[in-house]
Amino acid sequence: MPSPTLMRHQSSGTMLLASATATSEKLQPSPHAGATTRSRAALVAMTVGSAGAAPQPSPLGAWLLKYRSWLLLVCLIVHKCATDGLTRWTRVHGSYSGATVAVMSEVVKLPLIAIAVASFGGGPRQVVPIFKQAFTRTPFANAWISLCYTFNNLLYFDALSAISAVAYQVLSQSKMLFTAGLMYFMVGKRLLVRQLIAILMLIAGALLVQLQELAKASAASAGASAAASSAMWWGVGLTLFSSFISALPNVAYEKVLKTEGENQWVNNVQVTVWIMFWIWLASWLPDLARALLGGPGLAAALPTPASLVASAAALPQTLRAAFAGFSLPVWGVVMLKAMNGILIPATFKYADNILYAYAKPSSIVATTVLAAVLTRSMPSLSMALGIGLVLASIVLYDSKPKAKAQ
Repeated sequence: MPSPTLMRHQSSGTMLLASATATSEKLQPSPHAGATTRSRAALVAMTVGSAGAAPQPSPLGAWLLKYRSWLLLVCLIVHKCATDGLTRWTRVHGSYSGATVAVMSEVVKLPLIAIAVASFGGGPRQVVPIFKQAFTRTPFANAWISLCYTFNNLLYFDALSAISAVAYQVLSQSKMLFTAGLMYFMVGKRLLVRQLIAILMLIAGALLVQLQELAKASAASAGASAAASSAMWWGVGLTLFSSFISALPNVAYEKVLKTEGENQWVNNVQVTVWIMFWIWLASWLPDLARALLGGPGLAAALPTPASLVASAAALPQTLRAAFAGFSLPVWGVVMLKAMNGILIPATFKYADNILYAYAKPSSIVATTVLAAVLTRSMPSLSMALGIGLVLASIVLYDSKPKAKAQ
């Protein structure tokens, strides 16, 4: 159905054409003059009617719209490689609080969201109304989604402290299976046979690419001590649980963002604020559990006015302890994780969770290829086969079925 604005423009053009035609019939000295008048009236009517037509996108805008899914995938791959690699490097070469990084990444998300809204989310005048709606329009709707994200953020650092980045990336492929199952049960999205085959090809390709690294890791773990082996299995369990606890809110959040009438930026602000709240609450859990299980009880765990004053006086020392070990690379991790607040919701809204899940195995391929280039070593047969499977999987999953002949 045409819009009311377009109908008004069309009716205006029709009335103008009728008026010009009537005038030409009254002032018609010759057939040639009438034809000229009617031609001019028709030209004016076409001009008025075209004023209500939707503006055509620029060539650049049309290109971005056409290849939007591929561009999002490339951004996700680059972001994932940089985040995992830098996080692993900082955890090996120093000690710092993962909880502080998680909190600061959420704090940095808020100005990033404001900049995004001012740039391409409606303009600077929309920043304040969007933040206001986040606190007034169903503010508790995304609370449980944010709770799952909080667990995932905290488990991320513990998992990478116990296992290598390669093992973490490989085990994270279980998220693809969790995502496909949850999308079927929660959203009702049934994957096509070719898409299921593409997912299996993707997982197989990621494992083949890392076959040599997995062999090295197995040999190293065979000679490791019992404590190191126990820590490794603990990291494996954390990674698998992190994959599930990440897939669950992702599918739910995609359903929210694709609901008609939902504002992407309002939901982004809500999720960010709730994550900050859950992280703050998690910081009190050890003291609360200690008081309930082996201490004087809940009343003693609650803060008193005197304890609040003492905490305020010790705030500088507390902040120094929280930011101990923070270096420029650690702040780089904070910025990279903060970019999730824009990149991931955009992927959910304009693509889907499966495309987002493709970023992890694709980042494995990118990391391995980059390492081979930097070390000037020829890729093995398994690596080449794995790269081919991953690339073929991406093309197969995104391919459109051929239209049936009429």
